[in-house]
Order: sequence, then C-alpha cells, then structure tokens
Amino acid sequence: MLLEPALADPTLAKYFNLEVLQRFRNFGGVRIEDDVVVTADGVDLLTDVPRQVEDIETLMAEGRKLPKDQLVLGLEH
Repeated sequence: MLLEPALADPTLAKYFNLEVLQRFRNFGGVRIEDDVVVTADGVDLLTDVPRQVEDIETLMAEGRKLPKDQLVLGLEH
C-alpha cells in the first residue's frame, strides 16, 4: 500500500534499490512478533520461535508449522 506512492515520489524513490526490490516484490514477508509480560521485576519474553534466518528458512522449507504449545514459553499448561 505504501510502496507504490513512495516509488512514484522522486525524493523517496532514490532510497530504494529497485533491483533488490524486484527480487522480493511478490514475497509476502515474515513477521515475527513477541509476547511479553511486563512486571515490577522486569520483562519476560514468552515467544519461542526461530530468530535466525537459517532457522526460519529451514522451518518454512519443511512446510511445517510450530504447534501452538511451542510458540509460548513460561506458561503453565
């Protein structure tokens, strides 16, 4: 939604590498979000998903999804 107007604006378009952009134009992307608990003692990260590019690519190449119980750490089930 924001890409086309940015590419049409010469002041913004100069910041894009069009060759690289074309390679990934139809990729969709990977979005990693974290669930955290903030307490008086600090912050606990509850999300347990692959973070390294190689680990994410392996997971995607295998075509498998993490079970929901593997997505959250620190919760009693």
